[in-house]
Amino acid sequence: MVSLVGCASIATGGAAVDERVMVWSEGVRVRAFEVGPDGVAGMPSLCDWLQEAAGNHASALTWGVENLQTQHLTWVLARLHLRVARWPRWREDLTVRTWPSGVVRAFAVREFRVDLGEESLAVGTSGWVVLDTAARRPVRPGADLAEMASLTPPRVLADAFERLTEVPPAATAFEVRVGRSDLDLNGHANNVRFVAWALDGLPAAVADASTLGELEIDYRAEAREGDVLVVEAAPGGEPDTWLHRITRPADGRELARARTRWRPGRA
Repeated sequence: MVSLVGCASIATGGAAVDERVMVWSEGVRVRAFEVGPDGVAGMPSLCDWLQEAAGNHASALTWGVENLQTQHLTWVLARLHLRVARWPRWREDLTVRTWPSGVVRAFAVREFRVDLGEESLAVGTSGWVVLDTAARRPVRPGADLAEMASLTPPRVLADAFERLTEVPPAATAFEVRVGRSDLDLNGHANNVRFVAWALDGLPAAVADASTLGELEIDYRAEAREGDVLVVEAAPGGEPDTWLHRITRPADGRELARARTRWRPGRA
């Protein structure tokens, strides 16, 4: 895991912020290619919607990837914690809302809500770092990001982004090779691919009889095209809880660690 100690501060330019754009809202219609055989969307689709909304909002605030790239910087998702009350269904019209909510240690924090009319389907919190693309090192966010929390709603999940539990010997394991279609704008495997790989590691008997209710994932290192990764899953020591790990045997690096919680039955 990359240390943030001693990194330089990044300023946001000191521009005046319009409070009207501090909470971003956009509509999403659930499309056929985003659902499974049961007509219900899953975690990768949800993560795609949230990532797109976050990027659109950052651009509206002039902090988008396209702005940072001119300074040889980019945003990288480091932590994500989502809770889902009900999974969206095909052709439902959703509203995704997102807003920045300050700084936790070295993470710029961003919140999410997904609603269907007055029904709250999912909430989430996330921690992002600004990465120096030349040095491949994170850059500490400036004080103005912390101050922005006074302009936005409170956090939807009180998560301090503590280290996730060590994964015990795996109950299941399989290999994946990172392909070109897995890459994102930063040239490494998209964070949503890690979520999909981790969930694919769950035993079919568990996945077929349960509904995912919560995901926490800690992104620890990048994966590049051609990397061979090992995806593992093991019971988490608590009822209906599983621990997940993605490693790269070539150098022994742990790239991601996750914890999922499941509800009995399919919803």
